[in-house]
Amino acid sequence: MLKTKSVQTGTAKSNGAGRRGAHALMRVAFQGDRGAYAESAIAQIWRHPVEQIPVPTFTGAVRAVEDGEADACVIPVENSIIGRVEAGWQALAAYPHLQTVAEALVPVRHCLLAPRGATLQGLRTASSHPVALAQCSRFFETHTWIKPSKSFDTAGAAREIAERGDLSHGAIASQAAAERYGLAVLEEGVQDSRDNHTRFVAVVSERSRLWRRTHAIRGATSVEEDDPQHIAIATRELLETIVERNWLEIDEIVSVWFTVTPDLTSAFPALAAREMGWVDVPLLCASEIPVPGSMQRCLRTLVEVELRAPRPLDTHIYLRDAVALRPDIACGGAT
Repeated sequence: MLKTKSVQTGTAKSNGAGRRGAHALMRVAFQGDRGAYAESAIAQIWRHPVEQIPVPTFTGAVRAVEDGEADACVIPVENSIIGRVEAGWQALAAYPHLQTVAEALVPVRHCLLAPRGATLQGLRTASSHPVALAQCSRFFETHTWIKPSKSFDTAGAAREIAERGDLSHGAIASQAAAERYGLAVLEEGVQDSRDNHTRFVAVVSERSRLWRRTHAIRGATSVEEDDPQHIAIATRELLETIVERNWLEIDEIVSVWFTVTPDLTSAFPALAAREMGWVDVPLLCASEIPVPGSMQRCLRTLVEVELRAPRPLDTHIYLRDAVALRPDIACGGAT
């Protein structure tokens, strides 16, 4: 799978949604509790007041947009220490028709929090989201008497220890979470790296008129299991054509492995897609290996069908994960 990521940032203006009236606040869902790092992403993207909707899971945040319970959501997709936030990508992949319209790069500075009166030596556990715990591995290596404990969210862990009031239980979360829940900060900057940032993307529904539409091209790659060279389709001509015509700006190309269901001919994914009437989605993959002419011609046909859509296009194009295409055709996950 190839993915380009070039997303628009700026200030959104709410024009009202449905029956809520012209002056209703925009509703933005995020995974976690109040005081989560996602709130910083929301503040970066929307410079005016919005109604924040905390939900327990990434999928729940995206589903809120799909169901019309939220106008947008923010999802973490990448961290400078651990790389891809897989749960975030999977949540987005489950709703491929939603549009990514903005991004925010949020600095992550984890703090060790505890109820007031607690001491570092007196702590026995520290709760947080598994991703946050992984970012603080060195802290736990040097503070062996404190055991990490998984929670659904950083801010949620802070809220829980505040409600419990047990001086032996701490949490790893933000300074904002400490202030919100009245906790003491026992240690600042407990993450492994000072250069710790998380990239969030903002997602809206196709039905939303709150943002200028972006155009999405969806892509998939194919792996031929019997060929050690992994037969694939060369994309150089396609990318050169798109760039020359100023259809998009390419910030990043990422390859992700996935498998094809056995009833399809994996050597000719473009033909398989075409036979199924799935002609509005180009199949893209990267390889320096020559590709059979019929396969290449079919690819070009698919691409031309997609790119002949009425113009003008937004020059920012976002290419989703392969799993986002059709769950019954491609199944995501590294192999």
